[in-house]
Amino acid sequence: MASRPTSIRIFGALMLAQGLTALATVPLTYAQEPGSLPMVLMAMYAVGYYLCFWYMIARRANVIALWFYVGLALLDLPMTIVFWEEYAAPGSLHLALSLVNLALELVSVALLLCTDALAWVRARGQAPDHRDIFR
Repeated sequence: MASRPTSIRIFGALMLAQGLTALATVPLTYAQEPGSLPMVLMAMYAVGYYLCFWYMIARRANVIALWFYVGLALLDLPMTIVFWEEYAAPGSLHLALSLVNLALELVSVALLLCTDALAWVRARGQAPDHRDIFR
């Protein structure tokens, strides 16, 4: 039996997919605003944000990171509505990738709020099958 619940494993895959879609938007954003941050820094932020939360939640079961991610993700929905023109300005591909990223983010939050995911995070390192995860 796997030591991580299914919802946590799917969450991890979704986080990696979010990092890839965020990385795909970097050249589109940079083409629209070439005077902004250098593209390398934008790419590091786009990937680093998701990798950090992936590691802290899906690998380390950090409850603080979980609730921090849930809060930030839930703030993204109204921010997307408020700044719709900025998302649409670089073009339809950028808008589509941003909406896919938002959908992945909302699904990943729903997975984190499943009872098995919350129980796994609360039992961090205490269950017998956690020995391979938390050393």
